[in-house]
Amino acid sequence: SPPSHPGEPRVPKVFAMVPSLPLVVLLALLAGVFLFLSYYGFLHTPKISVQTNFMMDTIPIWYKFHVGPMMEMGERYCELTQLLSKASGRKIVGMKRFVGLFYDDNAKVKPENLRWAVGVWEADTSKKERAALAEAGFKRFELAGGGTHGIKTRWRLRPTCWRLSVSSMITSCYPVLYDYCAANKVAAGTRLEFYGVFRRGSLGRYIPVGINLAFENKWMVDEAKGELPSKLTVRGRGSVWNFFVERLAQKTRFPKIFSLSTRSVSRTDSSEHT
Repeated sequence: SPPSHPGEPRVPKVFAMVPSLPLVVLLALLAGVFLFLSYYGFLHTPKISVQTNFMMDTIPIWYKFHVGPMMEMGERYCELTQLLSKASGRKIVGMKRFVGLFYDDNAKVKPENLRWAVGVWEADTSKKERAALAEAGFKRFELAGGGTHGIKTRWRLRPTCWRLSVSSMITSCYPVLYDYCAANKVAAGTRLEFYGVFRRGSLGRYIPVGINLAFENKWMVDEAKGELPSKLTVRGRGSVWNFFVERLAQKTRFPKIFSLSTRSVSRTDSSEHT
């Protein structure tokens, strides 16, 4: 472009089109937030498919029963993997198939009263590992196959931040499943989750998760049939916000300032499936 005053140097048009630095920083931050939310699945909408049979064969597992908030699920799996790694003498994270059993809707039952169990496929364990599981209080149980109707969706867990990834799955997948049951007037029964071995995608490694929600109470372990043992009851958190607030409270001198209460959400009760 021609100079506006004599002696002023010419400015190439390409440099005149470069945006200002604050705009570049803002665009970079927005791109980073978008990638972060995409990586952990917060922008993903789960798809629901109707299943007439989740499993064709019976699957033996080794499990341990828990009562408490869903946000503790990741920690329980970490303890299980550490136990198996110590027994086998090698790291087994992402190398075995795990399973989760959940008997309550976390939107209708208080976090401290949620019943669930975590376990590992018996076929993926050695005799030495099964002995370590039994010593640690795990029990053998057979997931009976055949004749189970329900709905199914899929998810990807990221190993870089288990707690955030689990929270993304809870807030994205579970409402879709239970809202489907309410809209179609069917009962929501046991939720069965299968966790596969590590896979690699366009955004890095992940663990594929198959989330199955039966229209009946299936795969009931002994502990889930009786009264809830009070010694297993723990205080709930229930959200990513409360997780960060809890960590902030632990690092400050005035933890009582922060409220860690869990908000409950009500949904319309669904009728029994016949």
